[in-house]
Amino acid sequence: MKLKNKYRLLLFTAVISVPFLLLLISILMTVIYENAFKTKNYDIPFHESFAYTTMLIVFILSLLFLAFLFSNSINSLLNKINILNKTIRNLASDVRIPNKLEVNSNDEIGKLIKSVNLLIERTTYRELELKQQQEIKKELLNKLRHDINTPLTAVRLQLFYLEGQFTDQAPLIESLYQQIDYISELTNEYNIQSTDTLDNSYILNEEVNMHDLLETMVKKWGYLYNMHGIELIYHPLNRELKWISNGLWLQRLFDNIFQNALKHSKADKLEITIEKNVVIIRDNGSGFVIDSKSRGLGLKIIEDIARILQIKYNLQSNERGTLFCFTVENTI
Repeated sequence: MKLKNKYRLLLFTAVISVPFLLLLISILMTVIYENAFKTKNYDIPFHESFAYTTMLIVFILSLLFLAFLFSNSINSLLNKINILNKTIRNLASDVRIPNKLEVNSNDEIGKLIKSVNLLIERTTYRELELKQQQEIKKELLNKLRHDINTPLTAVRLQLFYLEGQFTDQAPLIESLYQQIDYISELTNEYNIQSTDTLDNSYILNEEVNMHDLLETMVKKWGYLYNMHGIELIYHPLNRELKWISNGLWLQRLFDNIFQNALKHSKADKLEITIEKNVVIIRDNGSGFVIDSKSRGLGLKIIEDIARILQIKYNLQSNERGTLFCFTVENTI
């Protein structure tokens, strides 16, 4: 029921209930007094007896009870508004992204809560995507700095040796020192513009909890899948599965699967399952020809990352959907 109709009904009920309650109590008290107490009270008229005072007390208590019921309805609305206000403020702050709100009604407040939940999903997706990109860039930048500073250190040592051999070339050697320092400073300010290749990158393996990683992925992509009407289902049958791999590049691998399913599969459901030591991702889309030469960049990236991370994966696709199965030898 819409709020407008709900509170119209509430107002109408309040207007009708007060005189009806007054009439009902007066009749009831009169009947009780006439039949049970009048003869014992020396035939004193009702309006002069104790029953009249009792009737007024009962009537006042009834009015207070009605006021309590009606105020509860208004307080419920105010509480929902306060929760929405607090959630939106938390969403605008830099502390953390709030959890989605529970929708208990289909009125205007319920629709507003759904809109706020959609905003939370969108913000979560943007925050996680940005964080992932920043971490990848930071990791590759640190490797690049290391790769540059290593030969620079060797050059400094060679210049130190030459400085003792060619004392008459001190200005030239000093200039070379300055150029080395300049290159070193540049590496500290260098910003990586592209992280599309893995072949020339070093991969630092670590312990990765696959349940935590995939739960983050589902939370991240939930907004876009919800917007496109695709159901995202997560079955963590094995919450303790841990791979010795690289969390950042695993996220990138799964990002490409989620993106391909979203853009090309024409599916209305995507299921992610952790079963034993296998990660299974399945959609119910239209599928594709696996051996086709026109396969997209997304599948090429998936193959490259799986190869670099030494992940074994099986790909199956037909008119009933597409299935990815991932396993690694190094598990905990």
